[in-house]
Amino acid sequence: MAPAKASRPLLATLAGCLLLLQLTIPAVQCAPSASALGRRALLQDIEQQATKKPKNDIPMAPKDVLQQSLFAANLSALAYPGTLLTSNSDVENTYTSPDSFQQYATALAAATASFSSHAPTFVQRLSQSFRHPETSARFLYAFVLPTNDATYVAFRGTDLTGYFDINAGASTGEDANSLQTPFSYGGAAAGNVHSGFLLSLTDVNVDSYNNDSFPNSISAYTELVAAIKAAQAAVGPSVPIILTGHSLGAAQASLAGFMLSRDGFSNLRLATFGCPQIGDAEWAAAFNATLGSSTMAWWNMADPVVQVPNIDEDPGCGNFGSHTDGSCVQNWFTVATRYRIDTVNSNMRCGKPSGSFAVCDSRSDSKFPANTLSCYTDVDLKTAFLSTDHYISHYIANLQACVTAAGGN
Repeated sequence: MAPAKASRPLLATLAGCLLLLQLTIPAVQCAPSASALGRRALLQDIEQQATKKPKNDIPMAPKDVLQQSLFAANLSALAYPGTLLTSNSDVENTYTSPDSFQQYATALAAATASFSSHAPTFVQRLSQSFRHPETSARFLYAFVLPTNDATYVAFRGTDLTGYFDINAGASTGEDANSLQTPFSYGGAAAGNVHSGFLLSLTDVNVDSYNNDSFPNSISAYTELVAAIKAAQAAVGPSVPIILTGHSLGAAQASLAGFMLSRDGFSNLRLATFGCPQIGDAEWAAAFNATLGSSTMAWWNMADPVVQVPNIDEDPGCGNFGSHTDGSCVQNWFTVATRYRIDTVNSNMRCGKPSGSFAVCDSRSDSKFPANTLSCYTDVDLKTAFLSTDHYISHYIANLQACVTAAGGN
């Protein structure tokens, strides 16, 4: 939930505070003061709320859904070279040395050999060093792995390890370039999406936000399509295509899935973890109509990344963090098929919420247009940013706990 704002109506503020108390989320300060509302009446309301069963609940997902999601989460983790290479110098060298990247490729093939007889195909991007502009390197963008059951596509998320000047710079540049741009790939216009996420797929310059001087010969999406077609040739076109990714990789998987559907690919499925908001209401509606029923978008309850960008904290706007003049108001929505993991309350549960855990703040004053929505989780941003719920390792551990609880392995 968004922190309480002085501009909110009194009842809305009180309702928000009571909901937080109801969900036993600590360290949230609510305004106005109890004395202004009548201390006795407020305490009675809190006592009544405490005795009621929370209306929001997370029924446990079916065991097969949990097992499929856990498998996809592990693949998403393998898209980070640091998952398989324990030495920091080895991770750094994967971006500058072909031999070191081959070390990662060999380790990945070994890690996936138990369920695939095929070696993964890599989509890599050329970038340049911020510190040494004359040098360049290719870093991992995604890998495609054909199996007898599915063709898996795992996107790497923002990577702050390894060769920082190259890899982290390119990743964070994509993350921060959040000014919305129209989406019309392969068909009719479908709202607006995050510029950095889209350009990372479609632009030959991976650092498209600053027009780097080391362009790739083709876009990541073109290279990705070629890898998927090669995988289908190996295992047949009837097996599903399952796209997965964590963080930035989750956003790229979602956009790529929508683009693949417009290019005639069928039997597409998605499993994403910690996915940020990608586009506006029109784009979200188009995505949900196409892939909503085949998407499992997992969200740890206190993961801050799934809350951004939003209307208050949007780096795509020039007045980031304030928006006092209302000059940049972007509506952000996301996929409807959210699966939540309760990491706040004592009972670990993973599944689709029976109620809505997202709270939207409607602005209607003179600085913001009516019906402008900004969605938050039921954990305030400050609390969320102090948590570790975004780590892919935490998604894996939580899903494993839920699989075990559901009677699986």
